[in-house]
Amino acid sequence: MKTAKGLFSRLTLMFLGLSAACSPGLPPGATPTARPSLWQGAIPIGEILAHPEAYRGREVLIVAYYRGWDLFGEVGHGPPLTRSDVAVADATGAIYIAPASENAFPSSPPLPPWDPASTEVLLRWRGTVERAPAGMLYLRVVEGEVVEGLPVDVLLRIRRQGGLAGFDQELMITEQGTIYLLDRRIRRHGRVRIDPLEVRRVLGKLSSLSGAEYGTPVPDGFVYTLNFWSGDKLRALVLYDPSAGQTPAAVQEVLEAIRSWFAMGITHLSGPVRVAVDALAERLGIPREEIEVVSYDPVPQNWPDTRMGCPEPGAVYAPVITSGYRVFLKARGRSYELHVNQEGTQVTFCGP
Repeated sequence: MKTAKGLFSRLTLMFLGLSAACSPGLPPGATPTARPSLWQGAIPIGEILAHPEAYRGREVLIVAYYRGWDLFGEVGHGPPLTRSDVAVADATGAIYIAPASENAFPSSPPLPPWDPASTEVLLRWRGTVERAPAGMLYLRVVEGEVVEGLPVDVLLRIRRQGGLAGFDQELMITEQGTIYLLDRRIRRHGRVRIDPLEVRRVLGKLSSLSGAEYGTPVPDGFVYTLNFWSGDKLRALVLYDPSAGQTPAAVQEVLEAIRSWFAMGITHLSGPVRVAVDALAERLGIPREEIEVVSYDPVPQNWPDTRMGCPEPGAVYAPVITSGYRVFLKARGRSYELHVNQEGTQVTFCGP
């Protein structure tokens, strides 16, 4: 009996050790249970959107940025009840909220729904998931408070400003390796996936930096403002790229990763991808935020006719050479391949 108990104890310890070692996306030295206290009891918005009937009528807690009158088009539809409804968003999705009482929204700081500056405010909301008469999902909020930190599962947030074109873009990167890119100027957004271990490596480099600012700004250069967890506290770091002065090797490695993440996200915000996502959302009757961009072939293909390699039963196609792109998406556990012509005016579905 002692031998059996000893074997069970050793196996249990081995399992716990493997679980800790294999947890993706956590900063070096962290364990799967070392999550910020701000996230306790909260769920991502995307979880609600993916399983609306499971959450309908239930009280939930979310941590999300204020988005006013859906200033960046993240929800994708109009307010569910009245024009005073406002939107909130995290890295996984966006949803409208409506107050259950006059005191449901925090009074300080003031949050004008038309002001982009207010979209930098992070709040923790408690409310009940409901469905409007028109069918839209929303959160009936009973309590909201301004907090400091990052939304659930987000380990790193990066805002990039400047450049010749006056960019204003941001990334939210989750512990699962999902990158959410928001272009604030042109109101576009999308998600891509990277290896969670890559996130760990970058967080390790950031943890090794003791300063709050690295580099010297130059005209038409980029300013990166980074926010990331250091234990249960939020840390801020500013990087200049390019820099007039020398910067540590760790900063250069971090900047190299950041540049590649922004490039990857911007590629997936291109016209054909947006058209394909919109077409699939309309066909399935789901929000755009539930659709994941798996990959996108940026090299145009030439097809012999307007069916673009994916004929649909009963449809008539013109026998003219048509150039376009292949876009691969995933929604609710199923994969989809769509072909979009070069002008973005025609979409064909391959398979289901």
